[in-house]
Amino acid sequence: MTGRLVAAVYCTLFMMSTPWADEPLRYNQVHLQAEQSESVSNDTMHVSLSTQAEERDPAKLARKINADMEWALAKAKQVEAVKVSTGSYQTWPITTKNVTTGWRGQQSLELESKDTGSLALLAGELQDRLQIKSMRFSVSDDRRMDVENRLIGAALDAFKQRARIVGDNLQANGYRIVDVNIGTSGQAPPIMYQARMAVAMEASDAVAVEGGESDIRVTVNGTVELLIP
Repeated sequence: MTGRLVAAVYCTLFMMSTPWADEPLRYNQVHLQAEQSESVSNDTMHVSLSTQAEERDPAKLARKINADMEWALAKAKQVEAVKVSTGSYQTWPITTKNVTTGWRGQQSLELESKDTGSLALLAGELQDRLQIKSMRFSVSDDRRMDVENRLIGAALDAFKQRARIVGDNLQANGYRIVDVNIGTSGQAPPIMYQARMAVAMEASDAVAVEGGESDIRVTVNGTVELLIP
């Protein structure tokens, strides 16, 4: 796993807040924000494929799409490491001068796996009868949770450190936490499938892929009250 840590902190000091009706005056409050982020290798691959057809008879259209999907499902279920699910099924009329002359339809197939090699090979094989619509990579839930838990601790430490720095600078005897909020987010750069990625390889029809990284970020923001004599 490759990673980097980034910390950013913002603070604003309010020596006395504006008095509102029926609210106590609040003194010496500091609003702080601390952030920690890490780049994490993506370990899960997602591929969306579809079968499309066009027929004059809607019944023939349905049979063609169903046949392609049954073929694809049978192949996909042979690979134990791949999660398989079917997506939307759509049909729409082809019209010429307000007259229906035929029908088009499509259905999608969604594949997911941590075994990117097996899924890349399967995706290549399925292109015999299906088309790849999109491909993306993500961090699995268990890996994301481990990284977020570690970053939460680091972000809280940064939050407390900045509170001490501000307090020492203003000659406070200490501080107490008024409120703290913790937020998490993650972003992976988009990796779009292109026809040239499906290169023929010796003894393999696997789609050429590279998972890349996602940025996982934890932000801590809150308010502390300085204990100024």
